[in-house]
Amino acid sequence: MLKRLTLILLLPLIFMVFVACSNAPKTSSEQKFRLTTLKLAGGMDWGAPNPYLHDPRGPGVAKMKLIFDSLLEADENGIISWLAQDWFREGNVYTFILHEQARFHDGHPLTAADVAFTLDYYQQYPPVTNYLTIDGKSIVEKYEVLDERTISITVHKPMATTLTALGSFVILPKHIWEKVEDPYTYSAPEAFIGSGPYKFGDYEAATGSYEFLGHEQYYGAKAVAERLLFVPVSDPLLAFENGDIDLTEVPIDTMEKYKNAPGIGMIGKDNDMGYKLLINMETLNLFKDVKYRAAVYHALNRQEIVDKVFRGSGAVGSAGYVPPTNYFYNENVQKYDYNPEAAGALLREYELSLQLLAANTSDDVKIAELIKNDLAAVGVNVEVIAVDSKIRDEKVFDGEYELALVGNGGWGRTPDYLRTLYSSKSKFTGTNPHYMGPLGYDNERITELAEAQLFEMDFDKRKELLQELQAEISKEIPIVVVATKTTYVMFRKDYYDGWVKTYDYQQLEQNRLSYVEKQ
Repeated sequence: MLKRLTLILLLPLIFMVFVACSNAPKTSSEQKFRLTTLKLAGGMDWGAPNPYLHDPRGPGVAKMKLIFDSLLEADENGIISWLAQDWFREGNVYTFILHEQARFHDGHPLTAADVAFTLDYYQQYPPVTNYLTIDGKSIVEKYEVLDERTISITVHKPMATTLTALGSFVILPKHIWEKVEDPYTYSAPEAFIGSGPYKFGDYEAATGSYEFLGHEQYYGAKAVAERLLFVPVSDPLLAFENGDIDLTEVPIDTMEKYKNAPGIGMIGKDNDMGYKLLINMETLNLFKDVKYRAAVYHALNRQEIVDKVFRGSGAVGSAGYVPPTNYFYNENVQKYDYNPEAAGALLREYELSLQLLAANTSDDVKIAELIKNDLAAVGVNVEVIAVDSKIRDEKVFDGEYELALVGNGGWGRTPDYLRTLYSSKSKFTGTNPHYMGPLGYDNERITELAEAQLFEMDFDKRKELLQELQAEISKEIPIVVVATKTTYVMFRKDYYDGWVKTYDYQQLEQNRLSYVEKQ
């Protein structure tokens, strides 16, 4: 277990004190931060926030990136400068010019030598989230430190995602990590020294509690809060009403109560969260035949899932995977309507008894039970196995399932995720379970399209490839896409209204731009 790093254990009483004394913004003209404290719902362990100890899912990455800076960032419109104040590309060579005042939290200057060291170190010790590899191979051919603030990075071959990849890896302080021989167990206080807008404060795995402290000498966009807390709450909506947290997801059936309330702001995230049903075709050979995968689609009343679980706030999943609100969506994909009679005609004779692995969260269990009932109606007996989401992810990653229900965010992004899900070259090269593709299934044309879009630098041509890929996926349906969910978050706009969605990611509470002053 990670040892306490800077503070004593955060007991519930201490959190109550934080809440009681920190809800009002400072009024002094000399205040260093806009807010004394900004609080969000915690309660789940997303790992320790450094490049080697965080959980690979979005909340774990987001917390790590509050502390550790990358070269570039994304805002509502596209890629923007961050640690690199300027950059340019000539063929295979990408050159980055670092911010002149960049410093690590311990005061050491951040230079091109740190970027070069990080490139080498990640090659030897891949971090949890490794933006610098494709299919397990490094995208970087070589680099050259041109001066203290300038580094050029040569890639093997430019790809549509190259600038994002080079802009996203976080920079390690060379003076600390050059002495570390086992980064996967390194948890000394120095392991949490980065260069980001927030410094590490505290982390308690057992309660899922995090504290981040605003970095007063930060070179870039100023942290808005002196203290950023993720606190354990049993009922986020009640905690928001009581002033214990400053932002929460609002259930669709209670939106009317809040959307016109004085001082309440609300932001929607359209179809950015989705659920899919994975079929292990290595053990369930029957489903290697597409007609039986189609039968599963026909068996599921997916609109009922949207209506009952999401309260109508969402959409039946596209068989091409990409949701209709995504710019790259292909509306001409093949459709699979609810048709239990047709499904039963194919499935009933086999008298199948299957296990459905699901997370033990409320929505996941509800969806799993509806799937169970729908499949029972066409002659397939299903046992729902509900476990902690981390255990579910591990089992999916290891292929220890027959059916698995997996939900994740990020469906609004440019859908290179289709490659990591469906390409036989790429679908098992990552570490994030919700991007693991179907077991026991390969398709040459899908792989060809999925890989081709990655290397297409012309935007319009890439869109054509991605839409053709969706069409092929909708015919083959290696994964049953259940539904996508539109969620809403609310916040006290008179206290803090700086929440930001990026152009390709709608999880504003996972966006570090939400925690810094707008430029």
